[in-house]
Amino acid sequence: MGPLHDNKGFSPSIAKFHYAFTSQVQLMRIALAQIDCRLGNIPANRERHQQALAETRARGGADLVVFPELSVTGYRLRSDIYRVLLDEAQFARYWARLRDDAELAQETVVSLGYVELTDRSIIHNTTALLQSAGTLFQHRKVYLPTYGMFEEERYMRPGRRLRITTLTTAAGERWRVGVLCCEDAWHCSAWAIMQAYAVDLIIVPSASPGRGVESERLGSQRSWYGILSTQAEMSGCWVAYCNRVGFEDDINFWGGSAIFAPSGEMRASAALMDTDLLIYNIDKRAVTTARISAPLIADENWDLTVRELREALRERVEEG
Repeated sequence: MGPLHDNKGFSPSIAKFHYAFTSQVQLMRIALAQIDCRLGNIPANRERHQQALAETRARGGADLVVFPELSVTGYRLRSDIYRVLLDEAQFARYWARLRDDAELAQETVVSLGYVELTDRSIIHNTTALLQSAGTLFQHRKVYLPTYGMFEEERYMRPGRRLRITTLTTAAGERWRVGVLCCEDAWHCSAWAIMQAYAVDLIIVPSASPGRGVESERLGSQRSWYGILSTQAEMSGCWVAYCNRVGFEDDINFWGGSAIFAPSGEMRASAALMDTDLLIYNIDKRAVTTARISAPLIADENWDLTVRELREALRERVEEG
């Protein structure tokens, strides 16, 4: 793992504005574990998860540890996907061993990505939020890309819901949290749904390949950071982006995991093209500040939005 990044979570210039609402600090400590996953090698990936969790514990621990998309199995599986499917019981055993080997604190929540086999024999690209007792929440990736190098919908089925959950930190702070897995985050409708739920934090696990070098940074980095910054500001919430690194076949993953504030500002970022562990304290008071300063959620006309979407869908159906 690379260097630790550790920050307070909001800038001094807006601290007084925060304290006008509440003097109580409302922190969540997040660790973004930017790892290199081995394609189709679950035991090797479990070791990488364990190492990242051990380093997080050594650096003071975290309320939430986020791993990249499909961190348990690797990404570009193709027909090898059938060797790494995990049903509910198999995934529970995987988590129990990882939890015990890593000696996790009972309150710590871990976000893992894996290939799920449901009890109806449906295959999903799933992100699970887990705690000591087991699975708290599952997000099944809704938008499965099948263009260019991507072949996800050839092998998996899309999820049918965009839901949220509530996480409670060791200090007792409650956070409304949603998950948008990689391609999900490229769809404005997904962010609008998160905004409608008034989430405090959106987790974005990713397996984004590096494409296009522009001066000193990648084109994919520019695109991702632009989306995440804009949507964090529009949604008035924190965004935690965790991308993987390493190579699979002829593609590489660029890393660059990052934390974006409700103001749209990128507060911290991890290394490019190398493993890293990014730890950052986010403060829920920044959410309050952003939503009072720019009351987009309060002003949103959801009745109009739903009505017009129904009308647009009707026209689309009529046009065939």
